Amino acid sequence: MKRKTLILIYGKVMYPILKGMTAKYFSNGTWKETARVRRVVEVTEEHVKFETDRLLYCIEFGKEDAGVLSAAA
Repeated sequence: MKRKTLILIYGKVMYPILKGMTAKYFSNGTWKETARVRRVVEVTEEHVKFETDRLLYCIEFGKEDAGVLSAAA
């Protein structure tokens, strides 16, 4: 089985992160969007881990940023 590339990012995430949908995150002053999420691995106050078909993402939050961005409707 082929291993997925790990992408480690420091930033903020727009919740919710849902299987089958793209994930949006803010890092280095810009908003970015991933491919469709295949599995949410872990969500804590310090980070979120999820995978797409080809990549495994780990997005770390700063202690002061633990409130993470909420989804805007």
